[in-house]
Amino acid sequence: MTKFHYSTREIGGVSVFDLKGMPTFESVQEVAWKIQKNIRRYGLQQIILNFQESGPLDAIGMRRLLTVCIRPKHSVLYGVTPEMAHCIEDNFPSGKVDICSDEKQVAESFGPFLFVKDPDKKIMAKGVKTPQESLGYQLEQRRSHRMHVAVPLELKIFTASGEMIQTTAIATNISEGGLFGEYLDLGVSHRIDALNPIEGLKVEIHIFPSANFPEEYQISGEICRKEVRKEQLGLAVRFVEKT
Repeated sequence: MTKFHYSTREIGGVSVFDLKGMPTFESVQEVAWKIQKNIRRYGLQQIILNFQESGPLDAIGMRRLLTVCIRPKHSVLYGVTPEMAHCIEDNFPSGKVDICSDEKQVAESFGPFLFVKDPDKKIMAKGVKTPQESLGYQLEQRRSHRMHVAVPLELKIFTASGEMIQTTAIATNISEGGLFGEYLDLGVSHRIDALNPIEGLKVEIHIFPSANFPEEYQISGEICRKEVRKEQLGLAVRFVEKT
């Protein structure tokens, strides 16, 4: 395994630090100092520490790393092992830090901070029924009655070879015509990014009930495009009516 290091990306208004490699006392010290410097320089208030590709950390290393969570208003730890979770609960005060095991918990933890209001992320309605009858219109109207929040969802992507890839993402932008979903899980991101061409692939979307959005929907769609910023993968999906 490589030396302990990190890379950065962003989902909505939240900065993600992907921790990678085998930790040592010296490398954890260095990474913690660099992340703290990054937080101070850019005034980051919402962060995610992603431990998916990190080697095991002992209690001393974990305490040192979690010092980066002092300055931000809210932090989430994603991809931690059960052993690491116990260590965190025993050594770090609750309130500012949440341990999230999936995208649903992440979306509920950050609420509106994951939502993107960028008009370029909105999908125009195309080939659907009149707006009032479309599922996209209903979804947009019901979401608009609440805060603009990210919505966790399940995407089943059907490849050209007939394979079905089931993934979990976070819808950071929703419009009448479709949604823009982003992936936190790096392993899934790399697998989806390897699909070429991806435009036009069929998708089944399951929006399951959550604290921010209690309604449940099953919607068909097709992928319009993918966007990759560093390691952050997003998919623009257009809603289509079932035939």
